[in-house]
Amino acid sequence: MMKLLLSIALVSAFPLYAQQACDQSTLNKVDYMQCLDQQLEQTRRELTTWENNHLFKLEAQSTSTGRKDGLKLFNKARQTFSLYTEQDCRWQFIGQLPDNNAATASYKQCQLYHLKQRIEFLKQVHTKP
Repeated sequence: MMKLLLSIALVSAFPLYAQQACDQSTLNKVDYMQCLDQQLEQTRRELTTWENNHLFKLEAQSTSTGRKDGLKLFNKARQTFSLYTEQDCRWQFIGQLPDNNAATASYKQCQLYHLKQRIEFLKQVHTKP
């Protein structure tokens, strides 16, 4: 039953529309930033779904084995990933200043890149249920 609910949650997390590519050359600055914001919001939701999937499996594993090491390390990895992503994108933002539009676009593109990479990694990692 829980696997069914988890599967439904995974499917419902992805909108029915295809994730559009934000094309800076065809969109004005405001539309481009809004497009990036929409992609970031959608990608963060997808990442949360994949993280919750792994948390669910690790919690079940820790309950059955009594070992919580994997769960603790996964949570630590989530925190470390978040800090790394923020710092990596921040230096790129600062490097683009004083052009605030370029800096903001660079920051958002960097965030998207890291979030998508993390999602792909979590899709490939297998944990025992």
